[in-house]
Amino acid sequence: MRTSRWMPVALLAGAILVASVIPIPGSVPEDGGGIPTSGLFHVVGYAALAAAIGYALLAPGNRARALVAGTGGAGAYGALIECVQYPIPYRTFSYLDMLVNVGGAALGAVALLCALALSGSDQESDDHR
Repeated sequence: MRTSRWMPVALLAGAILVASVIPIPGSVPEDGGGIPTSGLFHVVGYAALAAAIGYALLAPGNRARALVAGTGGAGAYGALIECVQYPIPYRTFSYLDMLVNVGGAALGAVALLCALALSGSDQESDDHR
């Protein structure tokens, strides 16, 4: 397994952590209803993280396992981040955000699968020889 494949995972996870603990004005609706405006960031962030994890784990014959692990890993990281936010007074713990994180992670895995299929190359074999 190539260590260089894990650099994007570390960078994305770090960026998600920082963005999740700093104050972001207007990220939570003031009327208490609706989906937070940060919902799109949840989807995009966790989709990218899941795709990066899945790509880092790709090896010959384990494409499905890598994609499932990417989705599960990014989803679990999202749940952990929500728990980190719980004691922070200017952040909000949310089960809805956890669900959106997992949905974004699943979309990221599907996007990676599509990208691999469209590339037509056996990238997983080339990088692991």
